[in-house]
Amino acid sequence: MKPLVTRNIEKLRPYQPGKPIEETKRELGLPDPVKMASNENPLGPSPKAIEAMKAACGEMHYYPDGGCYTLKEALAAHLAQYDIEPHNLIIGNGSNEIIEFVIRTFVAPNENIVTGEPSFIIYKLAGISHNRQEITVPLKPDMTYDMDAVACTVNEKTKVVFLANPNNPTGRIFSTREFERFLSHIRDDIVICIDEAYAEYVDDPDVPNGLEYAPYRNRLIVLRTFSKIYGLAGLRVGYGVSHRELIGYMDRVRPPFNVNRMAQAAALAALDDQEHIEKSIEINRKGRAFLQAEFERLQIKYYPSQTNFILADFEKPAAPLYQALLERGFITRPVENYNLPNCLRITVGTEDQNQRFVEALDAFIREQD
Repeated sequence: MKPLVTRNIEKLRPYQPGKPIEETKRELGLPDPVKMASNENPLGPSPKAIEAMKAACGEMHYYPDGGCYTLKEALAAHLAQYDIEPHNLIIGNGSNEIIEFVIRTFVAPNENIVTGEPSFIIYKLAGISHNRQEITVPLKPDMTYDMDAVACTVNEKTKVVFLANPNNPTGRIFSTREFERFLSHIRDDIVICIDEAYAEYVDDPDVPNGLEYAPYRNRLIVLRTFSKIYGLAGLRVGYGVSHRELIGYMDRVRPPFNVNRMAQAAALAALDDQEHIEKSIEINRKGRAFLQAEFERLQIKYYPSQTNFILADFEKPAAPLYQALLERGFITRPVENYNLPNCLRITVGTEDQNQRFVEALDAFIREQD
């Protein structure tokens, strides 16, 4: 009898998202758990986006604009300083979908993809699901990409290199100097996909902005998302920026109507609410600094972050702490699936959420003494 599925699907394991609030309520009977697991904006969507969603409700019987014309026009205007035109943009059902487009469009069966380890696990899962070889390069001890090692790992069969900057789940960055040295060693026929899902949270001036390179390197793809700073994770809308030739090819594999009407309306409105963006950045900046200072006080190892989350290393299995925090009403993110069993990834919350989280963490530590 023939196997039911191919070997690559047999070895594939489903993506493990952060534990949903609804599931936590059902299992533990908690009235109001705080989710600090999935790097969502604790402020929620822009009020303008909420109003746009309400207005769109009456049009749900119509298919959405398959080409996202209005959203592309608005994004191009928003990114005009980088010489981005609508034909340089592709909109996806989250930037995850665009990662799928990249592999389906550009990587042939006998070619491979290269990325860091650990890095956003979707690169690996998407490669496996399409039966493409994925080659991973270990991060350096400080949890940053070893860009020289990545460059050396690229071989004659490499077609795409995925780079997350800042990286998930580590929150770490590579510098402009490292990136430009990397580019100087990479063949022009390699597609470089730089994932900047957390770009708006970055305050280190030494982080390269992929959009500044996109007009000058034909095979560079920059990914951005509305799921993080814009607070629209539940609607799933992201975008890619690249040379019009690459965008044109990816559009050929893009499913029709892949971004729903409400998502397009909300993204368009969120893009126009700079006040909400600035407030989100400020709350995250203060919250990130607070949590990192508290980790130092509690003598917990952590990796300095440029995102809206922090990777904390408890230097022993983190599962008991995860469960204890869960029972106290705080959902964090175990990262065993990233081969980091001693770590938790903790999303920055509001000032009140951060304070209460630290109190719960402190209480657990005292109980273990």
